[in-house]
Amino acid sequence: MKNIGLVLFLFAPVLFAQQPAPKHRKASNTRLELAITFDDLPAHGPLPPGVTRMEVAQKIVRAFEGAHVPPTYGFINGLGVERQPADIAVLRLWQDAGNPLGNHTWSHMNLNQHTFDEFEAEVERNEPILKQVMDNREWHWFRFPFLAEGETQPKHDAVRAFLLERGYKIAAVTMSFADYSWNEPYARCAAKNDREAIGALESSYLSAAEENITFYRTLSQSLLHRDIPYVLLMHIGAFDAEMLPRLLDLYRSKGFEFVRLARAESDDYYKVATDRHAPRSPDSLEGLAAGRHIPLPPRTSYDQQLESLCR
Repeated sequence: MKNIGLVLFLFAPVLFAQQPAPKHRKASNTRLELAITFDDLPAHGPLPPGVTRMEVAQKIVRAFEGAHVPPTYGFINGLGVERQPADIAVLRLWQDAGNPLGNHTWSHMNLNQHTFDEFEAEVERNEPILKQVMDNREWHWFRFPFLAEGETQPKHDAVRAFLLERGYKIAAVTMSFADYSWNEPYARCAAKNDREAIGALESSYLSAAEENITFYRTLSQSLLHRDIPYVLLMHIGAFDAEMLPRLLDLYRSKGFEFVRLARAESDDYYKVATDRHAPRSPDSLEGLAAGRHIPLPPRTSYDQQLESLCR
């Protein structure tokens, strides 16, 4: 997962001709909307000593309940259950709490490094466990691992057509702060019981989240002259679980209302991700900016700080 931030921040789909800003539904109020999504269920990142995958999931679910977050999609990799069969309890806990599950491929496959046929097989291999755990509830949402959608236009188009024809809608990402980057240093610092370092992690985590609110809102306003309903990418890591109550408070303090993924992606901006008849266009704000030759706003990199802590 170490490269996903670089993919999100720097990867842009093949550039398309400039298009007019899409239509959007009329807002009923001035509140911002944010759909939270979590990747890599049932297992993401290293764990601190004495912490279990189930405890991580329980903390996240309790945070949802405490903040009255609506049903939240978790995107699964079935390989995690094959490696640790007991971790299916994480998926059942998520679903039992009213949160749906979606497809993230069987083994978190990077499409840019594999053929279309290999990727298709990964998507299909992940479906039986979704059907089993979701018990006939809707699970046809897909999140690309590493946010990699194909290194060539023909592969990109073929995979999108396959997914949409199979009934999937694509869970786009229009807000992120590379939250996964904090989970590994947290495990190291917790193992050393370095409270000062953990305090530094807490501060930088919230600073990154706050800075990226400005980053994505600035992009949306520059490109579309409005705030779209944003889709936030998170991961089911141990530090995410610790920080989630404070993170949710941060988003609320910035005026966000938490909404379901389907509500956010009902906005016309997301048609390319949900409607196979929609014309091609980038589905990330970074990709749209690249296509229009608009520079990205500045933001802080925490990579060096996180890499050096608790070594």
